[in-house]
Amino acid sequence: MSSSMHSPQKPANLAQMPEFADADAPAPGHYDTIFYLIRQTIGARHVTIQLDGEPRPPADEHLACFEHPLVTQGRRFGMLRAYAEQFESGASHLLAGFAVLVAEQHALWSEAHLDVLTKALTRRAFMSDLGRAAATYQRSGRPCSLIMFDLDHFKAVNDVHGHAAGDAVLRAVAHVVQSELRRCDLLGRLGGEEFGVLVMADHLTALDIAERLRAVVEAAVVRDYRHVGFTASLGVATMDEQTDTRDGLIALADARLYAAKEGGRNRVQGAEDMMRAYALQAAE
Repeated sequence: MSSSMHSPQKPANLAQMPEFADADAPAPGHYDTIFYLIRQTIGARHVTIQLDGEPRPPADEHLACFEHPLVTQGRRFGMLRAYAEQFESGASHLLAGFAVLVAEQHALWSEAHLDVLTKALTRRAFMSDLGRAAATYQRSGRPCSLIMFDLDHFKAVNDVHGHAAGDAVLRAVAHVVQSELRRCDLLGRLGGEEFGVLVMADHLTALDIAERLRAVVEAAVVRDYRHVGFTASLGVATMDEQTDTRDGLIALADARLYAAKEGGRNRVQGAEDMMRAYALQAAE
């Protein structure tokens, strides 16, 4: 696969565009050094990364564009693009080399931050993101909620159907949950069959997301183990004046997860007054 050059389609001002944005990918600054080298080496004004499945970033119609696929382990996962009024000689070949560096950085990040089995964030990575979200709330009051859930009677899945079935269930749950989340939401595996979802949203919105997650988990079917059924219990907590730290948010979400299990499992538990408001909202 080689680099290609074309004139980008119309859209907006590239200066307003983030160079990298993805829930399960490195933070925007992760590639700053590589982007700087690309700009200096081939005369690019802007550099972007588009992961497969993401909409193409806006581009300046007056700039030429070189692009090269990002590939790891023989699988393409995105596209590296450079924009310039005029490129330096050999720009296409150089961009191909930089694409290899980006792919290597992405692979290293994934190995360090993603759970091998489920591809959710590791506990450590998720807790780090949750801490940043809590700090943002303390600084600006931006809404922040945590949904904690685990699978009901998961030990029975392993005991009756075997650990291969249990692993398949965990992979399936992470997949259906991830597909239901917004791009700004983060899924982490906290340990065993327990997961966390970080949503930058108020409590009612978080309750709505949690209920959708409960429903998709219950409806999930695992290939090769279609006879294995499973459900999840979920606890929802939101940052407020009484719960304004990461650890406080975790403790409250965990307590509500326990209450969901005590209340019969396969259900969502949030703040009682908010749950009544959500029920009324859903009934309208």
